[in-house]
Amino acid sequence: MRLTALAVLLAPLAGCAGASAFRCPANGGPAWRELATDHFVLRTDLPSARAASLAGRLERMRAAVEGALGGLELPDAVELPGRIEVIAFASRAGFEPFAPDGANGYYLRYAGGPPRIVLSGEIQAWQRALLAHELTHHFLAGRFPRQPRWFAEGLAVYMESLGDDPAQGALVVGDPPRERLERARQARRTVRELLAWDGRAGDREGSLEYYASSWLLVHWLVHSRPDAFAGLQRRFAEAEAPDAAWRAVLPEYDPGRPGGPERLDALLAQHARSRIEVVHRTVEVPPSVGYFENALPPAEVHAIRLALWSHGPEKPAAALRAEIDEALSEAPAHPVALQLLATFEGEDPVRLARASTAAHPEDARAWTFLGLALEGGKVAAEREAAYRRALELAPENPAALHNLATELDAQGRPGEALPIARRAARLAPWSPPLLAGYAAILSELGRCAEAIPVLARALDVLPEQSPEASRRDLETKRDAYTAQCAR
Repeated sequence: MRLTALAVLLAPLAGCAGASAFRCPANGGPAWRELATDHFVLRTDLPSARAASLAGRLERMRAAVEGALGGLELPDAVELPGRIEVIAFASRAGFEPFAPDGANGYYLRYAGGPPRIVLSGEIQAWQRALLAHELTHHFLAGRFPRQPRWFAEGLAVYMESLGDDPAQGALVVGDPPRERLERARQARRTVRELLAWDGRAGDREGSLEYYASSWLLVHWLVHSRPDAFAGLQRRFAEAEAPDAAWRAVLPEYDPGRPGGPERLDALLAQHARSRIEVVHRTVEVPPSVGYFENALPPAEVHAIRLALWSHGPEKPAAALRAEIDEALSEAPAHPVALQLLATFEGEDPVRLARASTAAHPEDARAWTFLGLALEGGKVAAEREAAYRRALELAPENPAALHNLATELDAQGRPGEALPIARRAARLAPWSPPLLAGYAAILSELGRCAEAIPVLARALDVLPEQSPEASRRDLETKRDAYTAQCAR
């Protein structure tokens, strides 16, 4: 089975001409800066003082989420190396050209590169709640090899109360999110629906109903059945299948038992109508945060915008080409700009990639571009060398690991590829393509029993409302591994 290498670019990524109101720093626009803290790399056009304040809030929120999850006695986390990238546009107008319609912010963690949070820099309460939600997902990824969607989203919503950040002093977790609670009272999803939820929730309103109902179920478990909640966590941490874990811990609400989930529906309805129990937990956070600040070169501002280009509303090809041209006027062989230039008709990707590596021999993005550009068996050795060089320059980057594993497997060397693919999956346990790549190599080596739960996790973390073809592809592979084990 030929795996697919990832065109995930490996460092700061983003253009000038794409939005008419934008002026990059080289053309008199506001300066962009990079602030590195212990756990984040913030790239922003906020003024220095506001950027420093945001960096501090990011670390406060991370400490608060970690402390609050610790209060729930979840299993110990596997520390995920590297920093979370945060792109914060100073204004909503700067953010919207690179954001999905109606989004207040978003978290990119599926493709295989470093996880990246994108938002506008006002950092109002709803944005802080979003940060708490997404950071919860980041922590849970290091704790649970299996996470049914109701569990992951319900617990992430549970942490949203940390968004009421007073900017100094301790944070408090426990208050029910008001809008979630009202939705849970008015438009609940049944327990059967929650247990079967795989991300195909339909429209936005339907998704919000699933989120609110998941929160209600988690809240009920935390406050009414903490023993059962702890039991479910232990089993998810041991990679037990979610349906089996539910039957073992809560047999009275087994979907296979007539009327089982419906009895829990009645309890949850009562729980939602009652005076919701609030147990406040004070979470200590650092009073101050240290950071290093550097100016972000104009070319890297372009690279950030280009990397986010496809996440916003559709833009004409001419706008993309203008953005690329302006980036190249700042850095003539920039790997991000040249890789996108290679998608235009008549451009030779190999020539452009070689120019990029010659000009930027210490940039992992250039070597990744070269590896992706080289095609065919005759250049396999050079392609492998390019991916190895990218990995040397970015040793903790999951996509760089995946790309090398993919190449070794394609050359018929799955045994060499296995430890590399395993490390990629451990560093990015939220990434379906990396998990699927690891599972495929396990299967090739005859280890189908290990491949099945890895593929199941890839389905667990498939982004909501992913293309149906992506889901079918993973399900087909899972079924193939099951059949392989049955032979």
